[in-house]
Amino acid sequence: MLCCPVCKSRDIFPVAGGYMGQVYLCKNCKYRGSFVLEVDDDAVDGGGKKEPEK
Repeated sequence: MLCCPVCKSRDIFPVAGGYMGQVYLCKNCKYRGSFVLEVDDDAVDGGGKKEPEK
């Protein structure tokens, strides 16, 4: 699953591609770039949350 590197939103989609590579746009924070995060589903949904420290 692709995620925005700035706001971690999953609402990111490709807007250009081809010879120079893929360019993505985040609908949430308007990030535009070729670098995106690819994560597992459980990592985004909170599966990797840590316990709060006391």
